[in-house]
Amino acid sequence: MKRSHNLIIIGVILLLINGCKKDIDSAAKSPIIPPIDSLYAETERIIRNEYDFRAIFTWNQYKELLSKLKQDKFIVMPINEMRNTFDESKVVVGLRHDIDFNPFKALEMSKIEKDNGIRSTYYILATADYYGYFNLSGVVRNRSMSRLYKKLYDNGAEIGIHNDLLTVMISNKLDPFVFNQNELAFYNSLNIPIYGTAAHGSPIAKATVPNYMMFSDYAKKDTLEYNQEKYLIGQHSLKEYGFEYEAYFINFNIYYSDSGGKWNDPEGFDGILKKLDDSKPGDRIQILAHPDWWGK
Repeated sequence: MKRSHNLIIIGVILLLINGCKKDIDSAAKSPIIPPIDSLYAETERIIRNEYDFRAIFTWNQYKELLSKLKQDKFIVMPINEMRNTFDESKVVVGLRHDIDFNPFKALEMSKIEKDNGIRSTYYILATADYYGYFNLSGVVRNRSMSRLYKKLYDNGAEIGIHNDLLTVMISNKLDPFVFNQNELAFYNSLNIPIYGTAAHGSPIAKATVPNYMMFSDYAKKDTLEYNQEKYLIGQHSLKEYGFEYEAYFINFNIYYSDSGGKWNDPEGFDGILKKLDDSKPGDRIQILAHPDWWGK
């Protein structure tokens, strides 16, 4: 019930901020559009109330991770730079963050990285609550979030798209190719360059195929079935979609992730630190740390 109530509040605010002409009730002939600052503050309040408690790891632990990565044997960079960086004398690390539901934690994380002289990539999810809501025409973006995306970029981060085109196509009944063109145009309007994408593990993707199979480069078939309906996939290449890379398909030999709030090592976070200690020059490591699980 709480989630439903929060989404209704966000939806009403977004309708107002986007100048919706439809009366909310008989007394609201000319709805007052709240200022962007108010929308941003209300969105942050709702998102933090809904999601902050899910944090599992502390900011001190994240600082410990960054301290480890600042050792001389490592060079750390955003994913777009990692894919073109090769140095056999160093451990090359691409640091990545998928913003599944809490962009405000992402902003906190990026400030910590900036303070430590480390840059990374943040992938933004168009089907997330914070992003906006969908109608028959497409997505109605939460305009106040543009400032957050620009702050991430200004902090030195690469911005990418967390690809959930399967949900866009199946749940929202939109042409995924056209939708993505509009997304790239949106980021271009913010003067934020987009080079790459990372597939989101949405419920639909888990029930069918990975989101990266929307691209012909990685599709193993050209259709999928969901709820007894068939959908076309793999109709356009990664390049045709407007991307230079897919994060899961760049050159790396080691992958560490905290997906679901659990590191992919039997010893958890401490195990990842030990593995980093054991890494050797020439290793190419991709690290995925979701901001959603940090800041306990």
